[in-house]
Amino acid sequence: MISGATAASITPHGSLIFKLVMFLVPAILIIISFILYLKTVKLDEKRHAEIVDELEKTWHKTLDGTDEHPVIETPLDGAVAFMAPVDGQLEPLSDVADHAFASGSLGDGFAIKPTSNEIHAPFAGKIVATFPTNHAVGMVSDNGIPVLIHVGINTVEMQGTGFTSFIEKGQHVETGDLLLEFSFNAIKRAGKDNTVMVAFTKNAQSPEFELHHLKDTGSVTINDQVLEVK
Repeated sequence: MISGATAASITPHGSLIFKLVMFLVPAILIIISFILYLKTVKLDEKRHAEIVDELEKTWHKTLDGTDEHPVIETPLDGAVAFMAPVDGQLEPLSDVADHAFASGSLGDGFAIKPTSNEIHAPFAGKIVATFPTNHAVGMVSDNGIPVLIHVGINTVEMQGTGFTSFIEKGQHVETGDLLLEFSFNAIKRAGKDNTVMVAFTKNAQSPEFELHHLKDTGSVTINDQVLEVK
């Protein structure tokens, strides 16, 4: 295409080249891109579950002081009362069938075999991590203590079926506020364990703290204090 050219001045050969460049070459590139996509992108349900599972294990490492994941710059002194997030039977975290939690790699904590289907805020703080499957939540207390509350074992594979979230990332909640709701029947149909696991996951930005377990076993409700964080 040159200045002053008209339709009559385009030769059959030039027209063929023009059509090849405009239609055939893009078609070939689209086919090549599609083949590369099929060979390299493997984002199926199994891979999605693996990604979310990895996020659970590393969520506390993103608490780097940015606006997206704020942390408390000046931690408050004193102790924080940690209430049971769900009604049920208290169990040692080391007894659960999830290796990441039982081994302590995600931090010290406890587990509860639930008798109710609601997860409540165990202390006042900020929601700093949510998951698309709504089966877990990461919180930081008002004095900078990070904790992960995880509903069930391998429930990430349920893709959110049977789970409802009532919170958003960045939201501040008070002790006892409703965070999540889950279905006993949905978890049972999926063949999963519904044990609720709680882990205090230390990171470079969190203040030094110690957990003082007030009880290790027995029946608890959301009104019961299970440990003290100093």
